[in-house]
Amino acid sequence: MHLLADAETLEFAATDGHRLAVVKTVDEGAVAGGQNDGTAMNVTVPAKALRELEKMLQAHTASDPVTLSFDAIQVVFALGEQRLTTRLLEGQYPNYRQLMPQQFERQTTVERKLFTDALERIAVLADQKNNIVKLTLDAEAQTLALSVEAQEVGSGREVVPAQVSGESMDIAFNVRYLLDGLKALGTTEVQMKFNTATSPSILVPLGALQMTYLVMPIQIRGTDAATPA
Repeated sequence: MHLLADAETLEFAATDGHRLAVVKTVDEGAVAGGQNDGTAMNVTVPAKALRELEKMLQAHTASDPVTLSFDAIQVVFALGEQRLTTRLLEGQYPNYRQLMPQQFERQTTVERKLFTDALERIAVLADQKNNIVKLTLDAEAQTLALSVEAQEVGSGREVVPAQVSGESMDIAFNVRYLLDGLKALGTTEVQMKFNTATSPSILVPLGALQMTYLVMPIQIRGTDAATPA
């Protein structure tokens, strides 16, 4: 995971080549009284170390802040009396900000739980074939339809109410990628933003959490073949 920080803001980014998650938060130390010395942070930390930090946070019952300190080769996370030290990864992290579209032609707002539940039901069929689910934005009916067509297995379709702006469209995704993002967002409503059926789409929570989840669509060719867009 990449950590990027300036005087008051922390930004966390992680990608596997098919999807990208970016979370921004306020550096509470800098805002509260200048624990941040103003040095910009631009480092890449192994995911394994961050999973250990997550365990530390879950086991820590007090409300102590987490402090970060780093040099050219390592970063130290301090929580109460605990310290976690890990070496930094070398090399240039991808310029993920360039992947984020700045404008969108279409968007839909949907209740996160309704969307997640419908995806989990439809995923039962999708798992039997290629994990692909097609989303249909209907601007006239103000709905979002989820469908799976798997030859020799069956088909399924679910429709949930949604606020749709822009023209109607069909777009397909790996159902597991969508579910991972929706479960991480954690707000009552989420917004999906699109341009075309082959360009990156993003999910954002409608709430205080500043998170952007970018996912690449799947280009469906015929009934069985599908490739990343």
